[in-house]
Amino acid sequence: MTTKKLLEHNTLSSQVQNYILELIPRENLTAGMAVPSEMQIIQDLGVSRGVVRESYRSLSALGVLEIKSGKVPRIKHFDASVLQLIFGFASATEQVTASQILSVRRWLEIGCAEMAAVNGTEQDFALLQQEMRLIRENFHNTESFVEHDIHFHLVLSQASKNPLFMILLQALHAQLKQSVYAGLEAQKEHLQYEQRIVELHQKICDFVCTRDAENAKKAMMEHFDTAVNSLIEQGSEMNGKSITSV
Repeated sequence: MTTKKLLEHNTLSSQVQNYILELIPRENLTAGMAVPSEMQIIQDLGVSRGVVRESYRSLSALGVLEIKSGKVPRIKHFDASVLQLIFGFASATEQVTASQILSVRRWLEIGCAEMAAVNGTEQDFALLQQEMRLIRENFHNTESFVEHDIHFHLVLSQASKNPLFMILLQALHAQLKQSVYAGLEAQKEHLQYEQRIVELHQKICDFVCTRDAENAKKAMMEHFDTAVNSLIEQGSEMNGKSITSV
């Protein structure tokens, strides 16, 4: 009895993709494991080598498969690259708004702070304290400050021990970087703004490292809402123009 499936000729590539996607959970394939070779797919489905390769390339572009020359394709370890492309495209084509990005980021950041306090290790806390020190040292070097600010938040997501927090924040990296720059620009005319920004980071760091989850969450709310309010004020001063740098 043949194992070949009946495929519609005009959708061969997409159907081969679906076949492989359905095969992954059915065979309990996990990251790093090989999927069937080109020859096996050809034999099972009765399609051409070109169709199989096109399907593999499409799945590679989607971040599902890792393809190396001369080797059988393998299940790729999930990363933020595909989501970053999607979020960037959605933002660039105005299918999501700045306020929607801010809303998602707000809850991600609050969740990261709370879970980092609960699940973080001493090594995580040491990394967080190191980034806190570098934030203080590099505040007047905007480029360095922004990088360490972003690292600070990524360390929190890592300490949460929920990989989705890190993946989603990494995927929003470009928007995150823009919002930090915008926040600094919005607050630069405020008296003691440097002290305020550093103090907010320090509060988060201290509460997380002492495993005070409730206050870590509140400190992140305060930090995030302070930045948002500054952006709103900046927008008002721009005669009602929408804020795009978030």
